[in-house]
Amino acid sequence: MNNDNNKPKPSVFSTFLDEYGDSLSFMGGAAFVFAVLQLIYFQLYVHSPAFYAYLNVCADLSTMLLNLVGEEVVLKGRTMVSAAGPTVTVVEGCDALRIHSVLVAVIIAYQCSVKDKVIGIVLGVGLMYLFNLVRISFLLWIDIHATEWFDVFHHTILPFGLWLAAVIYFYCWGRKV
Repeated sequence: MNNDNNKPKPSVFSTFLDEYGDSLSFMGGAAFVFAVLQLIYFQLYVHSPAFYAYLNVCADLSTMLLNLVGEEVVLKGRTMVSAAGPTVTVVEGCDALRIHSVLVAVIIAYQCSVKDKVIGIVLGVGLMYLFNLVRISFLLWIDIHATEWFDVFHHTILPFGLWLAAVIYFYCWGRKV
């Protein structure tokens, strides 16, 4: 005689872990990697010579991009100065490195080969870097041509666009691998 009533029932917690364990492991791993990257960013990188060199390169490339599309812009330090008057200075926060950190963290936490992770990180960070250069350039373009929209683009639309691009990239990359 088989009596299944005598078997202990799985606890709610173990059932939850069975169902969501992989997702929790992914989120925990990504949160851990992100925390480590943020510690490195704030404790070692921000305000270092390498950080300011990175900001200078962002400002220089953004200036070149604006010049390519016909805007008369010169670079003074990290400040892009338009012949029309408006200026944009590339400072901490313009670096998009927090978005890069989130993208790197979720790719590292994702279950796939090291090769796929390296490829995902290199392509993703490169793509996000290019999008950020366009964002910086577009901010000065907006300030020149539609000044009243500058704040909403600077604080809401363009940052959201970068985050959305990172999410879409991760989704597409994750489906491919």
